[in-house]
Amino acid sequence: MDIKEILSQIRSIANNALGGGYSFGQPSKLGDLYVIPVARVTYGMGGGADESSPDTAKKEDEDSSSPAEEKGKKVKNKVGFSGGGGIGIHSVPVGLFSLKEDRIKFHPVISFWEIIAMMSLSALFVLKMKKLRFKK
Repeated sequence: MDIKEILSQIRSIANNALGGGYSFGQPSKLGDLYVIPVARVTYGMGGGADESSPDTAKKEDEDSSSPAEEKGKKVKNKVGFSGGGGIGIHSVPVGLFSLKEDRIKFHPVISFWEIIAMMSLSALFVLKMKKLRFKK
């Protein structure tokens, strides 16, 4: 089985099962072992625009920045257009696929915060068990 066929099978399985939110890096070859990094990718985009019409009139406030115009006089807005947009992409490592001969294995990446959470839950469990033991 060719490495490209294996990669395409992994990609199609992950895209179908996981919604296509995963990205695979370039495979690295270490002897007869292939290592493929996997990351979860999320993205978002947005934008907005506004256009003022020439019919819009506003009454100037007492603290107007233009001293040449009289206070309280209605002034027509100029026609203008403003807009903007942006795109954000966030990528988080998930793990590695290792391919050796006919075996494929996934090695998950555990973050620092997941380790802290597991240690905290373990400590709470131990304390709770000690309390239960002393009540008897």
